[in-house]
Amino acid sequence: MSHGPFDALPASPFARLRALLDGCEPGGAPVSLAIGEPQHAPPAFVLQALQNDMADYGRYPPIGGTPAWRAAVEGWLSRRFHLDLNTGLLDQPSQILPLNGTREGLFMAAQIAPLKAQGQMAMPNPFYQVYASAALAAGASPLYLDAPAETGFLPDLESLTPEILSRLRALYLCSPANPQGAIANKAYLRRAYELAKKHDILLLVDECYSEIYDTEFETSPPPSMLEIMAEAQDDDAPVMVFHSLSKRSNLPGLRSGFVAGGKSVMARFHKLRMVAGPQSPLPVQNAAALAWADDAHVHENRTAYRAKLDVAEQVFGSSYGFYRPQGGFFLWLKVGDGERATQTLWREAGLRVLPGAYLTQPSPTGENIGTPYLRLALVASLEETRTALPKVKACLDAHPQQEVAQ
Repeated sequence: MSHGPFDALPASPFARLRALLDGCEPGGAPVSLAIGEPQHAPPAFVLQALQNDMADYGRYPPIGGTPAWRAAVEGWLSRRFHLDLNTGLLDQPSQILPLNGTREGLFMAAQIAPLKAQGQMAMPNPFYQVYASAALAAGASPLYLDAPAETGFLPDLESLTPEILSRLRALYLCSPANPQGAIANKAYLRRAYELAKKHDILLLVDECYSEIYDTEFETSPPPSMLEIMAEAQDDDAPVMVFHSLSKRSNLPGLRSGFVAGGKSVMARFHKLRMVAGPQSPLPVQNAAALAWADDAHVHENRTAYRAKLDVAEQVFGSSYGFYRPQGGFFLWLKVGDGERATQTLWREAGLRVLPGAYLTQPSPTGENIGTPYLRLALVASLEETRTALPKVKACLDAHPQQEVAQ
């Protein structure tokens, strides 16, 4: 069989983690800090609604969402981002569409990006693997934009040369960033919007962690690219913004999210989904509408993550480059050799973490900015976190890792 575009796709970080650790006995009762699967309790009223509407699994759902679902999403967008939807910003039915989780939407959206010779699609490095797979499926080359501490853990947009911008078909951004937790402010988002408008680039903004942020952002939560559209009074921007209930409402298994954006790009996306997109089931849409309409459980969820950040700060202090992430629920610890530290934590303490290098792609010179790091997901209970993090610190202290040669 001939080779296909996905031969260039980096291996799954979790497949690599299994290959690294399988066959090694854990040095204690296994505890996973590797996977960002929320473990806080989902809102009970959402689960009850799913049970009540089981019969609706026998009906085909509308690809554009039910009226109740759309009203709930519009209400949340208005509350959360202070958008005035009476101005015509998102007034076309196709400008807000349900997704079966953001991953399938982030993948499919790349297929409507403008065509360019020697086309590329840029994404942050570290990156969510679906960005790269989407680029390859769309016939583009992934362009990995390093997001180190020196640039605030966000890609340096000013490093994009005119030559690169002329070839760029799409730009993926993630705010708050996974895994570093950096929040893109409005000035940063505005610059990305300006570049997209000027150079005919589809701007794909992953905002699925936007409801998990630290205390200092309580009065000014992470902004949305939709706010930049609204400020520019541009209802036809080359922008698509993605949100999900997975992290916001602890409902990763519900597979429910949405995408909203500019008139023309969303019309093309809607056309594609009409023939190739999976509909969100009616019971899921009904339950999702209840979740988007309620903010109290989101506040409780956010408070629970902050309590675990407090524990992490007490445990690590300034060790291993610890900082409180602005958003999200990951720690990005600089330990020297992340892969070797991962093996040590597993063999010595039964602690499963993820090497930073498994979330990053090396530069053409072979340098990998993720090599010194570990990613730890603070998704377990507060009690489990209080037990696990001191063990991580003690094990790292007892087995210091050296920076590997690049």
